[in-house]
Amino acid sequence: MLLLPRLNDLAVVFVSIVIQSLPFVLIGVFASALVQQYLSERLVLRWMPRRALPAVLLGSVFGMVAPVCDCGAIPLGRRLAAKGVPTYVALTFMLAAPVVNPVVALSTVVAFQGDWSIVALRMAMTVSVAVPIGLITSWLPPTLATLAPTPIRGGSLDAAGADEPARSGWRALIRHANAEFFDVMFFIVLGALVTAATQTLVPRGDLLAVGADPLGSIAALMPLATLLSICSEADAFVARAFATTFTLGSVLAFMTIGQIIDLRNGFLLLRTIGVRLVLLVAAVSYVIVFTEAVVVNEVVAAWGGVTWMTGRP
Repeated sequence: MLLLPRLNDLAVVFVSIVIQSLPFVLIGVFASALVQQYLSERLVLRWMPRRALPAVLLGSVFGMVAPVCDCGAIPLGRRLAAKGVPTYVALTFMLAAPVVNPVVALSTVVAFQGDWSIVALRMAMTVSVAVPIGLITSWLPPTLATLAPTPIRGGSLDAAGADEPARSGWRALIRHANAEFFDVMFFIVLGALVTAATQTLVPRGDLLAVGADPLGSIAALMPLATLLSICSEADAFVARAFATTFTLGSVLAFMTIGQIIDLRNGFLLLRTIGVRLVLLVAAVSYVIVFTEAVVVNEVVAAWGGVTWMTGRP
Protein backbone atom coordinates (compact mmCIF):
# COMPACT_ATOMS: atom_id res chain seq x y z
CA MET A 1 0.00 0.00 0.00
CA LEU A 2 2.92 2.33 0.63
CA LEU A 3 3.86 2.11 -3.05
CA LEU A 4 0.63 3.69 -4.27
CA PRO A 5 1.16 7.08 -2.58
CA ARG A 6 4.71 7.16 -3.93
CA LEU A 7 3.51 6.42 -7.46
CA ASN A 8 0.93 9.18 -7.09
CA ASP A 9 3.65 11.61 -6.00
CA LEU A 10 5.82 10.46 -8.91
CA ALA A 11 2.99 11.19 -11.36
CA VAL A 12 2.39 14.64 -9.86
CA VAL A 13 6.07 15.64 -10.04
CA PHE A 14 6.44 14.21 -13.55
CA VAL A 15 3.38 15.97 -14.98
CA SER A 16 4.22 19.27 -13.30
CA ILE A 17 7.74 19.32 -14.78
CA VAL A 18 6.49 18.51 -18.28
CA ILE A 19 3.62 21.02 -18.20
CA GLN A 20 5.78 23.83 -16.81
CA SER A 21 8.42 23.33 -19.49
CA LEU A 22 6.06 23.04 -22.49
CA PRO A 23 5.47 26.78 -23.16
CA PHE A 24 9.21 27.49 -23.23
CA VAL A 25 9.90 24.51 -25.47
CA LEU A 26 7.32 25.81 -27.95
CA ILE A 27 8.81 29.32 -27.85
CA GLY A 28 12.28 27.85 -28.26
CA VAL A 29 11.56 25.64 -31.25
CA PHE A 30 9.82 28.44 -33.14
CA ALA A 31 12.62 30.89 -32.31
CA SER A 32 15.11 28.31 -33.54
CA ALA A 33 13.13 27.78 -36.73
CA LEU A 34 12.99 31.53 -37.41
CA VAL A 35 16.73 31.91 -36.90
CA GLN A 36 17.60 28.90 -39.04
CA GLN A 37 15.39 30.11 -41.87
CA TYR A 38 15.73 33.88 -41.95
CA LEU A 39 19.03 34.92 -40.33
CA SER A 40 21.40 36.26 -42.99
CA GLU A 41 25.01 35.12 -42.79
CA ARG A 42 26.04 38.33 -44.55
CA LEU A 43 24.78 40.29 -41.56
CA VAL A 44 26.70 38.01 -39.21
CA LEU A 45 29.95 38.35 -41.16
CA ARG A 46 29.55 42.13 -41.35
CA TRP A 47 29.65 42.39 -37.55
CA MET A 48 32.32 39.73 -36.99
CA PRO A 49 35.54 41.15 -35.43
CA ARG A 50 38.84 40.10 -36.99
CA ARG A 51 40.73 39.52 -33.72
CA ALA A 52 40.22 36.24 -31.89
CA LEU A 53 39.26 37.51 -28.42
CA PRO A 54 36.55 40.00 -29.52
CA ALA A 55 35.24 37.45 -32.02
CA VAL A 56 35.02 34.73 -29.36
CA LEU A 57 33.31 37.10 -26.92
CA LEU A 58 30.78 38.00 -29.63
CA GLY A 59 30.22 34.31 -30.38
CA SER A 60 29.55 33.62 -26.69
CA VAL A 61 26.67 36.12 -26.54
CA PHE A 62 25.35 35.75 -30.10
CA GLY A 63 22.62 33.49 -28.73
CA MET A 64 20.90 36.65 -27.47
CA VAL A 65 19.92 37.46 -31.05
CA ALA A 66 19.88 33.86 -32.28
CA PRO A 67 17.95 32.01 -29.55
CA VAL A 68 18.48 28.33 -30.32
CA CYS A 69 18.68 25.36 -27.97
CA ASP A 70 21.49 22.81 -28.07
CA CYS A 71 19.80 20.82 -30.83
CA GLY A 72 19.67 23.90 -33.07
CA ALA A 73 23.00 25.48 -32.13
CA ILE A 74 25.19 22.83 -33.79
CA PRO A 75 23.50 22.95 -37.23
CA LEU A 76 23.44 26.75 -37.12
CA GLY A 77 27.10 26.86 -36.09
CA ARG A 78 28.03 24.63 -39.03
CA ARG A 79 26.12 26.83 -41.42
CA LEU A 80 27.83 29.96 -40.14
CA ALA A 81 31.25 28.27 -40.45
CA ALA A 82 30.45 27.20 -44.00
CA LYS A 83 29.86 30.87 -44.87
CA GLY A 84 33.17 32.09 -43.50
CA VAL A 85 32.77 32.48 -39.74
CA PRO A 86 35.99 31.20 -38.06
CA THR A 87 35.77 27.70 -36.60
CA TYR A 88 36.63 28.86 -33.09
CA VAL A 89 33.82 31.44 -33.16
CA ALA A 90 31.29 28.89 -34.46
CA LEU A 91 32.34 26.45 -31.72
CA THR A 92 32.03 29.15 -29.04
CA PHE A 93 28.54 29.90 -30.31
CA MET A 94 27.55 26.22 -30.29
CA LEU A 95 28.64 25.87 -26.65
CA ALA A 96 27.16 29.12 -25.30
CA ALA A 97 24.00 29.74 -27.32
CA PRO A 98 21.86 26.98 -25.73
CA VAL A 99 22.05 28.88 -22.40
CA VAL A 100 22.93 32.48 -23.31
CA ASN A 101 19.67 33.38 -24.96
CA PRO A 102 16.47 35.15 -23.85
CA VAL A 103 14.18 32.10 -24.04
CA VAL A 104 16.34 30.07 -21.66
CA ALA A 105 16.79 33.08 -19.38
CA LEU A 106 13.01 33.41 -19.15
CA SER A 107 12.42 29.70 -18.52
CA THR A 108 15.13 29.66 -15.83
CA VAL A 109 13.76 32.67 -13.97
CA VAL A 110 10.26 31.19 -14.06
CA ALA A 111 11.49 27.80 -12.84
CA PHE A 112 13.38 29.44 -9.96
CA GLN A 113 10.51 31.72 -8.97
CA GLY A 114 11.89 35.01 -10.21
CA ASP A 115 15.46 34.57 -8.96
CA TRP A 116 17.54 36.39 -11.58
CA SER A 117 20.75 35.59 -9.71
CA ILE A 118 20.37 31.98 -10.83
CA VAL A 119 20.05 33.14 -14.43
CA ALA A 120 23.17 35.31 -14.10
CA LEU A 121 25.21 32.53 -12.48
CA ARG A 122 24.09 29.99 -15.07
CA MET A 123 25.03 32.25 -17.98
CA ALA A 124 28.33 33.26 -16.36
CA MET A 125 29.33 29.60 -15.87
CA THR A 126 28.44 28.80 -19.47
CA VAL A 127 30.41 31.74 -20.90
CA SER A 128 33.35 30.89 -18.62
CA VAL A 129 33.53 27.52 -20.40
CA ALA A 130 32.74 28.60 -23.97
CA VAL A 131 35.25 31.48 -24.14
CA PRO A 132 38.36 29.53 -23.01
CA ILE A 133 37.47 26.65 -25.35
CA GLY A 134 37.01 29.11 -28.22
CA LEU A 135 40.38 30.74 -27.52
CA ILE A 136 42.15 27.38 -27.20
CA THR A 137 40.62 26.32 -30.52
CA SER A 138 41.86 29.52 -32.17
CA TRP A 139 45.43 28.53 -31.24
CA LEU A 140 45.16 25.01 -32.66
CA PRO A 141 46.41 24.12 -36.15
CA PRO A 142 43.71 24.07 -38.86
CA THR A 143 43.93 20.27 -39.13
CA LEU A 144 42.58 19.98 -35.57
CA ALA A 145 40.22 22.96 -35.47
CA THR A 146 38.04 22.38 -38.54
CA LEU A 147 34.32 21.81 -38.69
CA ALA A 148 32.97 19.03 -40.87
CA PRO A 149 32.48 20.38 -44.40
CA THR A 150 29.24 18.49 -45.00
CA PRO A 151 26.49 21.09 -45.48
CA ILE A 152 23.23 20.88 -43.56
CA ARG A 153 20.33 21.48 -45.86
CA GLY A 154 17.53 23.93 -45.32
CA GLY A 155 17.05 27.58 -44.39
CA SER A 156 18.82 30.70 -45.51
CA LEU A 157 22.05 29.59 -43.85
CA ASP A 158 22.38 26.49 -45.94
CA ALA A 159 25.96 25.98 -47.04
CA ALA A 160 24.87 25.59 -50.64
CA GLY A 161 22.06 28.13 -50.57
CA ALA A 162 21.62 31.87 -50.79
CA ASP A 163 20.97 34.54 -48.19
CA GLU A 164 17.32 35.02 -48.98
CA PRO A 165 14.64 33.19 -46.95
CA ALA A 166 13.64 29.68 -47.89
CA ARG A 167 11.08 29.48 -50.68
CA SER A 168 8.72 27.36 -48.62
CA GLY A 169 8.10 30.23 -46.18
CA TRP A 170 5.91 29.49 -43.21
CA ARG A 171 5.41 25.83 -44.22
CA ALA A 172 9.13 25.17 -43.82
CA LEU A 173 9.04 27.08 -40.54
CA ILE A 174 6.26 24.86 -39.21
CA ARG A 175 8.01 21.69 -40.41
CA HIS A 176 11.27 22.67 -38.73
CA ALA A 177 9.56 23.60 -35.44
CA ASN A 178 7.45 20.44 -35.51
CA ALA A 179 10.43 18.14 -36.10
CA GLU A 180 12.50 19.83 -33.39
CA PHE A 181 9.61 19.76 -30.90
CA PHE A 182 9.08 16.01 -31.12
CA ASP A 183 12.83 15.44 -31.07
CA VAL A 184 13.35 17.30 -27.79
CA MET A 185 10.14 16.15 -26.10
CA PHE A 186 11.41 12.58 -25.78
CA PHE A 187 14.33 13.78 -23.68
CA ILE A 188 12.20 16.17 -21.65
CA VAL A 189 9.82 13.34 -20.77
CA LEU A 190 12.75 11.06 -19.95
CA GLY A 191 14.38 13.71 -17.77
CA ALA A 192 11.13 14.47 -15.96
CA LEU A 193 10.53 10.77 -15.33
CA VAL A 194 14.04 10.18 -13.93
CA THR A 195 13.79 13.29 -11.74
CA ALA A 196 10.35 12.35 -10.44
CA ALA A 197 11.52 8.80 -9.69
CA THR A 198 14.59 10.13 -7.87
CA GLN A 199 12.52 12.52 -5.79
CA THR A 200 9.81 10.04 -4.83
CA LEU A 201 11.30 6.53 -4.86
CA VAL A 202 14.82 7.07 -3.52
CA PRO A 203 14.82 7.09 0.31
CA ARG A 204 14.78 10.67 1.54
CA GLY A 205 17.72 10.12 3.86
CA ASP A 206 19.93 8.80 1.06
CA LEU A 207 18.96 11.68 -1.23
CA LEU A 208 19.71 14.25 1.46
CA ALA A 209 23.05 12.62 2.22
CA VAL A 210 24.19 12.88 -1.40
CA GLY A 211 22.60 16.26 -2.05
CA ALA A 212 24.12 17.96 0.99
CA ASP A 213 27.67 16.81 0.22
CA PRO A 214 29.48 19.78 -1.45
CA LEU A 215 31.51 17.46 -3.70
CA GLY A 216 29.27 14.40 -3.95
CA SER A 217 26.26 16.42 -5.06
CA ILE A 218 28.23 17.91 -7.96
CA ALA A 219 29.72 14.55 -8.92
CA ALA A 220 26.22 13.06 -8.97
CA LEU A 221 24.37 15.70 -10.99
CA MET A 222 26.96 16.50 -13.68
CA PRO A 223 27.03 13.04 -15.33
CA LEU A 224 23.27 12.80 -14.83
CA ALA A 225 22.83 15.98 -16.87
CA THR A 226 25.01 14.54 -19.63
CA LEU A 227 23.00 11.31 -19.68
CA LEU A 228 19.56 12.93 -19.59
CA SER A 229 20.36 15.40 -22.42
CA ILE A 230 17.43 17.68 -21.64
CA CYS A 231 16.70 20.63 -23.91
CA SER A 232 17.92 23.95 -22.50
CA GLU A 233 14.42 25.46 -22.53
CA ALA A 234 13.25 22.82 -20.06
CA ASP A 235 16.22 21.67 -17.97
CA ALA A 236 15.72 24.44 -15.39
CA PHE A 237 12.42 22.86 -14.35
CA VAL A 238 14.16 19.52 -13.82
CA ALA A 239 16.99 21.24 -11.94
CA ARG A 240 14.49 23.09 -9.76
CA ALA A 241 13.13 19.74 -8.60
CA PHE A 242 16.58 18.92 -7.20
CA ALA A 243 16.97 22.33 -5.58
CA THR A 244 15.51 21.42 -2.18
CA THR A 245 17.88 18.51 -1.63
CA PHE A 246 21.02 19.35 -3.63
CA THR A 247 23.56 22.15 -3.27
CA LEU A 248 23.40 25.33 -5.33
CA GLY A 249 26.71 24.51 -7.00
CA SER A 250 25.51 21.09 -8.12
CA VAL A 251 22.25 22.49 -9.53
CA LEU A 252 24.14 25.14 -11.50
CA ALA A 253 26.60 22.49 -12.72
CA PHE A 254 23.65 20.35 -13.84
CA MET A 255 22.23 23.20 -15.93
CA THR A 256 25.63 24.13 -17.38
CA ILE A 257 27.29 20.85 -18.31
CA GLY A 258 24.09 19.32 -19.66
CA GLN A 259 24.04 21.88 -22.49
CA ILE A 260 27.73 21.46 -23.36
CA ILE A 261 28.27 17.70 -23.17
CA ASP A 262 25.19 15.53 -23.65
CA LEU A 263 24.41 12.21 -25.30
CA ARG A 264 21.63 13.54 -27.51
CA ASN A 265 23.94 15.77 -29.52
CA GLY A 266 27.12 13.82 -28.86
CA PHE A 267 27.20 12.01 -32.20
CA LEU A 268 26.40 15.18 -34.13
CA LEU A 269 29.16 17.01 -32.27
CA LEU A 270 31.58 14.17 -33.06
CA ARG A 271 30.75 14.42 -36.75
CA THR A 272 31.05 18.20 -36.61
CA ILE A 273 34.34 18.83 -34.78
CA GLY A 274 35.97 15.38 -34.56
CA VAL A 275 36.97 13.11 -31.70
CA ARG A 276 40.04 15.03 -30.50
CA LEU A 277 38.24 18.35 -30.28
CA VAL A 278 35.25 16.74 -28.56
CA LEU A 279 37.59 15.23 -25.96
CA LEU A 280 39.15 18.66 -25.45
CA VAL A 281 35.72 20.25 -25.00
CA ALA A 282 34.63 17.53 -22.57
CA ALA A 283 37.80 17.70 -20.45
CA VAL A 284 37.95 21.50 -20.24
CA SER A 285 34.23 21.93 -19.59
CA TYR A 286 34.03 19.25 -16.87
CA VAL A 287 37.08 20.67 -15.06
CA ILE A 288 35.88 24.28 -15.22
CA VAL A 289 32.27 23.54 -14.29
CA PHE A 290 33.20 21.22 -11.42
CA THR A 291 35.69 23.78 -10.04
CA GLU A 292 33.21 26.65 -10.26
CA ALA A 293 30.48 24.57 -8.65
CA VAL A 294 32.80 23.78 -5.72
CA VAL A 295 33.57 27.49 -5.36
CA VAL A 296 29.86 28.33 -5.34
CA ASN A 297 29.25 25.77 -2.58
CA GLU A 298 32.16 27.17 -0.57
CA VAL A 299 30.77 30.69 -0.88
CA VAL A 300 27.29 29.53 0.18
CA ALA A 301 28.81 27.73 3.17
CA ALA A 302 30.81 30.84 4.09
CA TRP A 303 27.59 32.83 4.17
CA GLY A 304 26.33 30.82 7.11
CA GLY A 305 26.03 27.23 5.98
CA VAL A 306 22.37 27.58 5.00
CA THR A 307 21.18 24.90 2.59
CA TRP A 308 20.04 26.70 -0.52
CA MET A 309 16.30 26.93 -1.31
CA THR A 310 15.35 25.34 2.01
CA GLY A 311 16.49 27.85 4.60
CA ARG A 312 17.49 25.13 7.03
CA PRO A 313 20.89 25.27 8.80
